[in-house]
Amino acid sequence: MADAAPSTPAAPPPLHPFDILLQLDQRVRQRVPVTAVSAQSEIRGRLALRLGSWNLLFSMDDVAEIVPMPRITRVPGVKRWLLGIANLRGKVISISDLRDFLIGRPTPQLPSSQAVVIRSGQWDYGLLVDEVIGMRGMRHFGPQHRQTTLDEVEAGLRPYVTEALLNDGQYWLAFDTGKLLAEPRFLHASQ
Repeated sequence: MADAAPSTPAAPPPLHPFDILLQLDQRVRQRVPVTAVSAQSEIRGRLALRLGSWNLLFSMDDVAEIVPMPRITRVPGVKRWLLGIANLRGKVISISDLRDFLIGRPTPQLPSSQAVVIRSGQWDYGLLVDEVIGMRGMRHFGPQHRQTTLDEVEAGLRPYVTEALLNDGQYWLAFDTGKLLAEPRFLHASQ
């Protein structure tokens, strides 16, 4: 009687894009919320970007990289602002239109469009923005630039703004990406 050849386990079936999105959602829910970094504390700097008519400042501690808009696989049954998922050097990330999520106006996608990849623990998330302006150190802003209220800031942005600064007639808003990634509305992208 001949020995039977050992059977190899069957490879798992490929995941549907929506299943990958659900896995991403679970990862976000399991992460520990990032605490906001005070503008007075010493940090590496800020990434300045434009979102509609607003200038946002992201902490460089949260930014993993800036990439040209990757090829996106659309996911059916999700909100308009969740553009889909993309493969970024073998890592699957979600790509969201930040302006559309926050203020309900889609960002026009141009050949020069870029995504800011923000990091939360070991997970990365892509955010489409209107324009990446460059680096800004907080030294560009003194105490005289700090605004005491957020009354001038669009309502959809206010929950994520830790500080508003006014310099040469332009508002600069320190944006808390940790609050964004902990926002239930952002985490529940299905329609």
